Amino acid sequence: MSDADDRFLLTLARELGPLFGPRLDLIGLDIERPDDARVRITALLGTSRGTQRIVEEGDSLTSVAATLLERAPVHRLADAFREVVEPASIERSTAASH
Repeated sequence: MSDADDRFLLTLARELGPLFGPRLDLIGLDIERPDDARVRITALLGTSRGTQRIVEEGDSLTSVAATLLERAPVHRLADAFREVVEPASIERSTAASH
């Protein structure tokens, strides 16, 4: 990875942090170029359920980063939803078996 890629990822991490919120921890970001025409960014998140890998791929570094930035709040909401729903479904199944 080049110095420019490192700087790009540092900037992207600073932008993603507030969008993921305080409950999702951005553990790492990585850039891959599987061929000359594609770019892939992988984000590793610490969530309430462990770790989650998010992979976005596209034609340019900026378009892939824009997609990650656009979808970050969705991941935040999904994690919060799991926190609310899963304990309730466990309690219901336990109560139904008694």
